[in-house]
Amino acid sequence: MNHATRKAMKAQARVTLRRHYWLLVVTCLAAAFLGTGYASTLLPLTAQVDVAPADGTGDVASQLWMLVGDIAGGDEDRARSQVSANEDAIRNGDVNPALGRSRGVFAQVLNAFSSGRVVLSVLDAARSISCSSSVAVIVLVLVALAVLCFVWLFLQETYRVVDRRIVLEARTYERVPAARFLYPLQTRRWVRMAWVMFVHSVYLTLWMFTVVGLPIKTFSYFLVPYIVAENPSVKANEAISLSRRMMKGHKWECFVAHLSFAGWWLLTMASFGLVGVLYANGYRSAFFAHYYASLRARARQDGMPGSQLLCDDALYVRPDPATVRAAYADAEDALARMHDEAGTARRPTGATGFLARWFGILLRRDGTVARWERYEAHLEAVSEGREILEGRLYPGRLAPVPMPLRIGVSAVQGALRSYTLTHLAAMFLIFCLVGWVWEVVLAFLTEGVFVNRGTLHGPWLPIYGSGGIAILVLLRKLRSRPALLFVGAVVLCGTLEYGASWYLEAAHGERWWDYSGYFLNLNGRICAEGLLVFGLGGMAITYLLAPALDELLNRVDGKAFTAVVVALLLVYGVDQVYSLYRPNSGAGITDYRAAPEPSARPLPHTGHAGSAAGRSMRRTAMVRVSTVSSLPDSDSPTPVRSLSASAASIDPTTPTAGPNTPMS
Repeated sequence: MNHATRKAMKAQARVTLRRHYWLLVVTCLAAAFLGTGYASTLLPLTAQVDVAPADGTGDVASQLWMLVGDIAGGDEDRARSQVSANEDAIRNGDVNPALGRSRGVFAQVLNAFSSGRVVLSVLDAARSISCSSSVAVIVLVLVALAVLCFVWLFLQETYRVVDRRIVLEARTYERVPAARFLYPLQTRRWVRMAWVMFVHSVYLTLWMFTVVGLPIKTFSYFLVPYIVAENPSVKANEAISLSRRMMKGHKWECFVAHLSFAGWWLLTMASFGLVGVLYANGYRSAFFAHYYASLRARARQDGMPGSQLLCDDALYVRPDPATVRAAYADAEDALARMHDEAGTARRPTGATGFLARWFGILLRRDGTVARWERYEAHLEAVSEGREILEGRLYPGRLAPVPMPLRIGVSAVQGALRSYTLTHLAAMFLIFCLVGWVWEVVLAFLTEGVFVNRGTLHGPWLPIYGSGGIAILVLLRKLRSRPALLFVGAVVLCGTLEYGASWYLEAAHGERWWDYSGYFLNLNGRICAEGLLVFGLGGMAITYLLAPALDELLNRVDGKAFTAVVVALLLVYGVDQVYSLYRPNSGAGITDYRAAPEPSARPLPHTGHAGSAAGRSMRRTAMVRVSTVSSLPDSDSPTPVRSLSASAASIDPTTPTAGPNTPMS
């Protein structure tokens, strides 16, 4: 490959990158997080997040193995001392407010791994079950090996194949489905892929013991992930041998091709990884996909031994339309039925159509809207088949290992419906009740005492109902795209939570919740794990709960049901108005630490990050809670501080208010 050929391939790679920009950005970013490539992208972040051992050597993974080795070698005291030193380093290095390490589930998990505490937890659990130190050590080593093998082979190594597969499809087709990230599952060849990549790694490891073998064989076996991505049924030695033949006479040009991206690597480092994330990684990935396609074409043309294994022609050239129609006859029949159904389904217009299409709201039951939504759901169900027949999407049924395509209405398409105002009001009340039950049961199980949660006096928490209805109404246009709906729910609920926190602090001079100390928080108002719950909850409401409730409520007598809903809304409204002047407050609500227990003993400190009740109460009870360390050594919580200018420090063991304390 001369300079002109390499320049032409780079031009093709730029076209591929422009056409699938965000897909390649996400694909390469995932590879960087998994440690399968583009490591320089995350260097600035890992420099702030990872905590090295006290002696300053190694990374988190190697540190965990050092601890396992110490314990297996009989030096458990040294391992425990090392973990304690790492925990002290984490505690002393917790200076970045956005990357807090003292509270929350994410911080606890990150601390457990980066300090090595997880190793001691497994050891102690095995010892308590077996009552034998030697058996516990064996169990620890076996668990560590099992986790290592799974993460390394079934996640990291197989993702190398997934990465190549996505880029190969992107160079030929206009769209690559998000489901392709599950390529090992789609092809049911996950174990075979992991085995091939395992043998590939073993060969490279053995060559490492020679003088010049490793750098040469690294390029000699460079095409193995691409070959497996094209044909996941290929055997390990077949893939390795074929890669070696295809790279014969091309190892130096491959090295020069890598070297031609040195400028982008320097820019990536100079921009703290930003250039790599936004451009260079995807550019390089697309280039080597075109490079593999070129070598593959040459191997097939020359009749190279083993080239018959490269049999996925549809991955490089769009197949003949007649061939695709024969493979997707059911999709073509479904599209024909949709064409006939289009004659009876008319797009709703006017105010009714606008509310239904944009917000999923029905002022009243309308047959036109119902027929259109049914047609829209069926059309969405066959959308992937339509794109395949049009040549915009890879025809998975023509692959060496056929990938199935289900033609039928799924839960996603079933969610493309509108809800009447009565049903939305009923769902609001149901979500409020479910939230209240969740909070009350959680408090009862953890503290052994009944507490009427929330600012209202009735059995409802409006934050749950308001959030659920907001997701259903404001994100109607995103229901056909689950990934976008998840992002939309995160953004919507995160914005509402951040705005509410800012308003309450601006209006009252204090905060009702504070995520300071949580890993990935923004000014203590929102945090990553809370946003994750919002996203997952929004998807559950949209695709499961709301459609099921809608079907159930459709069976109820309309007039009687409407009367009950209106009556409950009136009661709820009265409660809202009354609570504006006399809000529900007191022990366990505005001051859960003052709540009495049946045994009259003082409550344990529920504000600790390891307590589920503490996390829940910090969100909903209007209490000002400080940062508390989640590390095992830190049993003394930080004193609670009010955000108002005149407040003083309060000892955490002293109740901040009595049962009759009014809400601020």
